[in-house]
Amino acid sequence: MRERDDDKQRRILAAAGQIVMDEGIAAVSLSKIAQAAGIASGTLYTYFKDKNAMLKALYLHHKEAMAKATTQFDPSGDPERELRHYMDLVYAYAQQHLADMLLIREFNQSPVLQQLGVTRAEAYAGYEPIVQLTERGVAAGVFMPVVFDVLMSYAYTPVVEYAVAVANGLIDPQTVPFDRIKMLSCRAILVHPKA
Repeated sequence: MRERDDDKQRRILAAAGQIVMDEGIAAVSLSKIAQAAGIASGTLYTYFKDKNAMLKALYLHHKEAMAKATTQFDPSGDPERELRHYMDLVYAYAQQHLADMLLIREFNQSPVLQQLGVTRAEAYAGYEPIVQLTERGVAAGVFMPVVFDVLMSYAYTPVVEYAVAVANGLIDPQTVPFDRIKMLSCRAILVHPKA
Protein backbone atom coordinates (compact mmCIF):
# COMPACT_ATOMS: atom_id res chain seq x y z
CA MET A 1 0.00 0.00 0.00
CA ARG A 2 1.27 3.46 -0.88
CA GLU A 3 2.18 5.94 1.81
CA ARG A 4 -0.02 9.03 2.01
CA ASP A 5 1.46 12.44 1.31
CA ASP A 6 -0.35 15.46 2.81
CA ASP A 7 0.85 17.75 0.03
CA LYS A 8 -0.51 15.37 -2.59
CA GLN A 9 -3.85 15.19 -0.80
CA ARG A 10 -4.01 19.00 -0.73
CA ARG A 11 -3.25 19.10 -4.46
CA ILE A 12 -6.02 16.59 -5.13
CA LEU A 13 -8.56 18.60 -3.15
CA ALA A 14 -7.42 21.87 -4.75
CA ALA A 15 -7.73 20.35 -8.24
CA ALA A 16 -11.19 18.98 -7.46
CA GLY A 17 -12.26 22.34 -6.05
CA GLN A 18 -11.09 24.15 -9.17
CA ILE A 19 -13.00 21.75 -11.41
CA VAL A 20 -16.15 22.22 -9.33
CA MET A 21 -15.85 26.00 -9.58
CA ASP A 22 -14.99 26.03 -13.30
CA GLU A 23 -17.31 23.31 -14.59
CA GLY A 24 -19.69 22.31 -11.78
CA ILE A 25 -19.92 19.29 -9.53
CA ALA A 26 -21.28 17.04 -12.28
CA ALA A 27 -18.14 17.62 -14.37
CA VAL A 28 -15.82 16.20 -11.72
CA SER A 29 -14.13 12.95 -12.72
CA LEU A 30 -11.21 11.16 -11.14
CA SER A 31 -9.22 11.34 -14.38
CA LYS A 32 -9.70 15.15 -14.59
CA ILE A 33 -8.66 15.51 -10.96
CA ALA A 34 -5.57 13.35 -11.44
CA GLN A 35 -4.54 15.31 -14.52
CA ALA A 36 -5.09 18.69 -12.82
CA ALA A 37 -3.23 17.53 -9.69
CA GLY A 38 -0.36 16.13 -11.75
CA ILE A 39 -0.65 12.59 -10.40
CA ALA A 40 -1.49 9.14 -11.73
CA SER A 41 -5.19 8.23 -11.60
CA GLY A 42 -4.49 5.20 -9.43
CA THR A 43 -2.85 7.42 -6.82
CA LEU A 44 -6.25 8.95 -6.02
CA TYR A 45 -7.34 5.66 -4.48
CA THR A 46 -4.57 5.94 -1.91
CA TYR A 47 -6.42 8.95 -0.55
CA PHE A 48 -10.08 8.39 -1.39
CA LYS A 49 -12.23 5.29 -1.84
CA ASP A 50 -14.06 6.81 -4.81
CA LYS A 51 -15.20 10.09 -6.35
CA ASN A 52 -17.98 10.53 -3.79
CA ALA A 53 -15.57 10.11 -0.88
CA MET A 54 -13.29 12.72 -2.46
CA LEU A 55 -16.16 15.18 -3.02
CA LYS A 56 -17.36 14.69 0.55
CA ALA A 57 -13.84 15.31 1.85
CA LEU A 58 -13.58 18.44 -0.32
CA TYR A 59 -16.84 19.87 1.02
CA LEU A 60 -16.08 19.05 4.66
CA HIS A 61 -12.52 20.40 4.35
CA HIS A 62 -13.82 23.80 3.24
CA LYS A 63 -16.62 23.80 5.82
CA GLU A 64 -14.11 23.04 8.59
CA ALA A 65 -11.74 25.82 7.52
CA MET A 66 -14.59 28.32 7.43
CA ALA A 67 -15.90 27.17 10.82
CA LYS A 68 -12.51 27.75 12.42
CA ALA A 69 -12.36 31.29 11.06
CA THR A 70 -15.96 32.37 11.63
CA THR A 71 -16.63 31.06 15.12
CA GLN A 72 -14.00 33.11 16.95
CA PHE A 73 -16.54 34.91 19.13
CA ASP A 74 -18.03 34.36 22.59
CA PRO A 75 -21.18 32.24 22.23
CA SER A 76 -22.10 33.04 25.83
CA GLY A 77 -21.73 36.81 25.31
CA ASP A 78 -24.40 39.37 24.50
CA PRO A 79 -26.37 37.76 21.63
CA GLU A 80 -26.74 40.92 19.55
CA ARG A 81 -23.09 41.95 19.92
CA GLU A 82 -21.82 38.45 19.17
CA LEU A 83 -24.15 38.12 16.17
CA ARG A 84 -22.64 41.29 14.72
CA HIS A 85 -19.16 39.94 15.49
CA TYR A 86 -20.04 36.70 13.71
CA MET A 87 -21.13 38.64 10.62
CA ASP A 88 -17.85 40.59 10.73
CA LEU A 89 -15.93 37.30 10.84
CA VAL A 90 -17.90 35.91 7.90
CA TYR A 91 -17.21 39.06 5.87
CA ALA A 92 -13.50 39.02 6.75
CA TYR A 93 -13.32 35.37 5.68
CA ALA A 94 -15.19 36.16 2.46
CA GLN A 95 -12.72 38.90 1.61
CA GLN A 96 -9.85 36.40 1.80
CA HIS A 97 -11.54 33.13 0.78
CA LEU A 98 -14.53 34.00 -1.39
CA ALA A 99 -13.85 31.15 -3.83
CA ASP A 100 -13.97 28.68 -0.93
CA MET A 101 -17.31 30.07 0.21
CA LEU A 102 -18.67 29.86 -3.32
CA LEU A 103 -17.54 26.25 -3.51
CA ILE A 104 -19.47 25.51 -0.31
CA ARG A 105 -22.48 27.30 -1.80
CA GLU A 106 -22.19 25.18 -4.96
CA PHE A 107 -22.43 22.03 -2.83
CA ASN A 108 -25.20 23.41 -0.60
CA GLN A 109 -27.36 24.24 -3.62
CA SER A 110 -26.91 20.81 -5.16
CA PRO A 111 -28.69 17.55 -4.33
CA VAL A 112 -25.25 15.92 -4.32
CA LEU A 113 -24.84 16.36 -0.53
CA GLN A 114 -27.50 13.74 0.06
CA GLN A 115 -25.88 11.44 -2.49
CA LEU A 116 -22.53 11.88 -0.72
CA GLY A 117 -24.10 10.96 2.60
CA VAL A 118 -23.14 14.23 4.29
CA THR A 119 -25.02 14.25 7.58
CA ARG A 120 -26.25 17.37 9.31
CA ALA A 121 -23.79 16.67 12.13
CA GLU A 122 -20.90 16.53 9.65
CA ALA A 123 -22.02 19.65 7.79
CA TYR A 124 -22.24 21.66 11.02
CA ALA A 125 -19.20 20.23 12.82
CA GLY A 126 -17.22 23.17 14.16
CA TYR A 127 -20.21 25.50 14.02
CA GLU A 128 -21.36 24.70 17.56
CA PRO A 129 -20.61 28.25 18.78
CA ILE A 130 -23.01 29.86 16.28
CA VAL A 131 -25.65 27.21 16.95
CA GLN A 132 -25.28 27.87 20.68
CA LEU A 133 -25.44 31.64 20.16
CA THR A 134 -28.59 31.44 18.05
CA GLU A 135 -30.29 29.06 20.50
CA ARG A 136 -29.44 31.40 23.38
CA GLY A 137 -30.62 34.43 21.43
CA VAL A 138 -33.96 32.80 20.63
CA ALA A 139 -34.41 31.52 24.21
CA ALA A 140 -33.67 34.99 25.60
CA GLY A 141 -36.18 36.60 23.25
CA VAL A 142 -33.44 38.59 21.50
CA PHE A 143 -33.63 36.73 18.17
CA MET A 144 -36.80 35.91 16.27
CA PRO A 145 -38.13 32.50 17.32
CA VAL A 146 -37.19 30.53 14.21
CA VAL A 147 -34.92 27.57 13.57
CA PHE A 148 -31.16 27.90 13.12
CA ASP A 149 -31.20 27.51 9.33
CA VAL A 150 -33.66 30.38 8.93
CA LEU A 151 -31.61 32.66 11.18
CA MET A 152 -28.48 31.83 9.20
CA SER A 153 -30.24 32.71 5.96
CA TYR A 154 -30.33 36.27 7.34
CA ALA A 155 -26.97 36.33 9.18
CA TYR A 156 -24.73 34.46 6.73
CA THR A 157 -26.24 34.56 3.25
CA PRO A 158 -26.54 38.37 2.88
CA VAL A 159 -22.90 38.73 3.95
CA VAL A 160 -21.71 36.28 1.30
CA GLU A 161 -23.90 37.84 -1.39
CA TYR A 162 -22.61 41.29 -0.46
CA ALA A 163 -19.00 40.05 -0.70
CA VAL A 164 -19.73 38.54 -4.13
CA ALA A 165 -21.32 41.78 -5.35
CA VAL A 166 -18.37 43.83 -4.07
CA ALA A 167 -15.85 41.43 -5.64
CA ASN A 168 -17.71 41.61 -8.97
CA GLY A 169 -17.87 45.41 -8.88
CA LEU A 170 -21.67 45.45 -8.63
CA ILE A 171 -21.67 47.24 -5.28
CA ASP A 172 -19.29 49.99 -4.24
CA PRO A 173 -18.45 49.39 -0.56
CA GLN A 174 -17.95 53.15 -0.13
CA THR A 175 -21.52 53.81 -1.24
CA VAL A 176 -23.02 50.76 0.49
CA PRO A 177 -20.79 49.97 3.47
CA PHE A 178 -20.86 46.55 5.09
CA ASP A 179 -22.35 48.02 8.27
CA ARG A 180 -25.54 48.70 6.30
CA ILE A 181 -25.78 45.02 5.38
CA LYS A 182 -25.32 44.07 9.03
CA MET A 183 -28.04 46.54 10.01
CA LEU A 184 -30.47 45.04 7.48
CA SER A 185 -29.69 41.52 8.65
CA CYS A 186 -30.11 42.49 12.29
CA ARG A 187 -33.50 44.05 11.52
CA ALA A 188 -34.63 40.67 10.23
CA ILE A 189 -33.13 38.65 13.09
CA LEU A 190 -33.61 40.76 16.21
CA VAL A 191 -36.95 40.95 17.99
CA HIS A 192 -36.24 44.58 18.96
CA PRO A 193 -33.66 45.92 16.49
CA LYS A 194 -31.87 49.12 17.35
CA ALA A 195 -32.35 51.97 14.91
